[in-house]
Amino acid sequence: MQDKKELPILSIIQQLKDGRLDPETIDKEMRQQCIEVFLAEGYSISTMAQIFNKCEKTLRRDLEEIRAHNAISPDIELAKKIIGEMLTYARINRDHLMRLARSKDTSVSEKAQAEYYAHRVGMELVDKLQTLGYLPLKPKTIVADFTHTVNVSDDEVLKELKSELADVEKLALEGGGFSPEIEAELNKVKKRLKQAEIEKDITKIQDKAKKENKDE
Repeated sequence: MQDKKELPILSIIQQLKDGRLDPETIDKEMRQQCIEVFLAEGYSISTMAQIFNKCEKTLRRDLEEIRAHNAISPDIELAKKIIGEMLTYARINRDHLMRLARSKDTSVSEKAQAEYYAHRVGMELVDKLQTLGYLPLKPKTIVADFTHTVNVSDDEVLKELKSELADVEKLALEGGGFSPEIEAELNKVKKRLKQAEIEKDITKIQDKAKKENKDE
């Protein structure tokens, strides 16, 4: 007979559920490994106590030991790894949404939704990186710097953003429109673009006025 320690944990759990394995033959280490899986599946302490034929007090002690074993201390290297993993999954999610938006088998409405949520993934990633200190947490300053260093490329960026927004709205109209939530988010984006344009125009007027004053 194969040693229980050599069996995959999921096989042991399935045998426990089926009643083919006596829980009394499982050692503490194996029991705690099973408990972690059961917790992920939403099992309560009382249910696990019945499965292992143990009192709830024993299961609670197991949980405390599991928490202690899984405890971590603040570590910059661990933080970097987790943030790197978060970035990777965000890119994967965004790429998947963009492929969906470009798929021939996707409806116009679904394409518009996918385009919008791909944009949301990027924006929420930026917000999270700002919160964690990896990007500047001063969006107003960034906007000001942007509007006070206007050049041809800035105008092109605004035009590109407006064009992308128009494409999303066009897809939405062809597909029957957006949900109220997405419509509200789009209106916020429109206001931000409009504000950027106004601030850019004000900067141009200020520069022109300064030039005229110097000429006088």
